[in-house]
Amino acid sequence: MIWMLQRPMTLLEFQSKFPTDDACGNHLFAMRWPEGFRCPRCEHDCFYLVRERHLQECPPPSCRHQTSLIVGTIFAKSRTSLRKWFWALFLVAHDKRGIAAVALAREIHIIL
Repeated sequence: MIWMLQRPMTLLEFQSKFPTDDACGNHLFAMRWPEGFRCPRCEHDCFYLVRERHLQECPPPSCRHQTSLIVGTIFAKSRTSLRKWFWALFLVAHDKRGIAAVALAREIHIIL
């Protein structure tokens, strides 16, 4: 496989690409399931959203297994929004010197 280097995303490009939690979720969905959703239990390729719980569920008559977009990722069991997580990753990746945890928390409005 040939890897192509991409130029770093600017702050304006980042804000344009990820303005909401839904935009971040859509990007994460595409990264997790690049060939389309597959149920982790039965490999069925259809799902429906359980919106109030933010879950994908395999529909009947399949297994009805529910899975979360963030389970098995660094975002799992976090109450922090995906947008704040994406913002934190952007800040960490774009500062050559690194960023202190306290400064990062201040930037994304997280209470330590």
